Amino acid sequence: MERIIEASWWRTLPDARIQCLLCPHSCILEEGDWGHCHARMRSGNALTLPYYGWISSIAIDPVEKKPLRRFMPGTWTYSVGFWHCTMDCPFCQNWEIAHPEKIERQFIPPDRLARLALDSGCPSISFTYSEPTLHIEYVMKAMEESRRLGLKTILVTNGNILEEPARAILSLTDAANVDLKTSDALRYRRILGGDLQTVKKFIQLAAEFCHVEVTSLAVPGIFDSKEQAEQIASFIASISPAIPLHVTWYHPARSYFEPPLSPQHIREMANAARARLQWVYS
Repeated sequence: MERIIEASWWRTLPDARIQCLLCPHSCILEEGDWGHCHARMRSGNALTLPYYGWISSIAIDPVEKKPLRRFMPGTWTYSVGFWHCTMDCPFCQNWEIAHPEKIERQFIPPDRLARLALDSGCPSISFTYSEPTLHIEYVMKAMEESRRLGLKTILVTNGNILEEPARAILSLTDAANVDLKTSDALRYRRILGGDLQTVKKFIQLAAEFCHVEVTSLAVPGIFDSKEQAEQIASFIASISPAIPLHVTWYHPARSYFEPPLSPQHIREMANAARARLQWVYS
C-alpha cells in the first residue's frame, strides 16, 4: 500500500482550517474537502496528494508539438501527462484527462519515469497534456532525476501558479511553453477559472529561469481579435521581443462548440502580433 504524500505550499489557518497556496484559487479546506482542482485533498491536519505519481498518458512527440520552435528543434521529447487542472476552460483540448469522469491508475515513481525517458532515446522529458504544476511535488522530483541523467526538462503549463511554487519548479526547468489565453482579465476569471496577472507574472519569471515560448489559442469569444493579439504581443515584448508566440488553432471540445475562426482571421491576428515580436507562429 502506498503511503499518503503530503503536499507542499499550504498553511493552517487560525480556525484550524487549512489553505492551499499553490494557485490563485487558494482553496480553504475542512476535513475531507477537495481543492477546486480535485487533485489535492485535506486529510487530517494536512493537505495531501491522492494522485501522486498517477500518470494519465505517455507519448513521444516532436518538440515542436509542445509547441517549442526555438528549443532543441528537430528533436523528440518524452511526454508525460497527469490528471486534473487548476483551470476550467470550457473548450479544453485535453478535457478527458484535465476534467476526467473516470481516472485510471498508473503509478510510476519519479525516478522510474526519468529512467524511462532516458531509455526512450529522447534528449528531453516534457511535463504536458494536462496541468503539470498541479502535481509540482512529483514533477520536481522527476525533473531533478531527469537532469541528473542528462535530460533537458520541458514544462507545458497554463502558468496559473503562485510565485513561490513557480520559482521552485522553474529553477528545474530548461524550457517552458506557457498558455496566455486572453488579454481580458474578466474572461480569465469568470470563464476560464484563472488569473491573468498570475499568468503574466509566471511568464516573466520563466524568462528569468529558462527558455520560454507562449501559446495563445484562438478561441471565438475568448481570444479572437487583432486588438487582443496586439495586447498580448505588447506584454510579451515588454519582457523580450525575442520570446516566440504561437497563435494556435482551436477545435470545439468539452462544452464549447463555437465554430473555429477562419484561417484568414488567424493570419490577421498573427500579423498584428508580428509588429511587436520577432517570432510569431500560426
